[in-house]
Amino acid sequence: MKALMLFVLLLMLSPQLQAAEVLNNETEVKQLTENVMQKVSENLWKEALLLLRPYSLNPVAEFDSEVGQVELQIPVINQRFGSAINYDFVKREAVGDSLLRYVYLQKFEKHVMSWHFIFYKPKDVWQLNAWSFDDNVESFFQ
Repeated sequence: MKALMLFVLLLMLSPQLQAAEVLNNETEVKQLTENVMQKVSENLWKEALLLLRPYSLNPVAEFDSEVGQVELQIPVINQRFGSAINYDFVKREAVGDSLLRYVYLQKFEKHVMSWHFIFYKPKDVWQLNAWSFDDNVESFFQ
């Protein structure tokens, strides 16, 4: 009985126990990143990032906090870079059969940003490992 109570207590205290959704192949990975970039290019940042949430290994509260931080940056980005115009797929990079990175260029009226999506395949399905964006234009030339 004590073990059952301890288990129930641990369930209640755990920030997230459900596993992230997975992507079955690279086609699904690419489609997800394209969907995110399409939303971002329409200035629908929050909607774009929420497309990633089911695939994130981070607890929901942590992911939502990251989205909140991005939402605070959007007005500054829009003021400094102008309106979003579109995006370009830049490259696909793989490390062995287990890591995959897609890089995109997001175009604005006055500047560009790079977006990076990293996926990990521990066995036979892909998981979102990390995502990021920045305005380091130099990174496109390395």
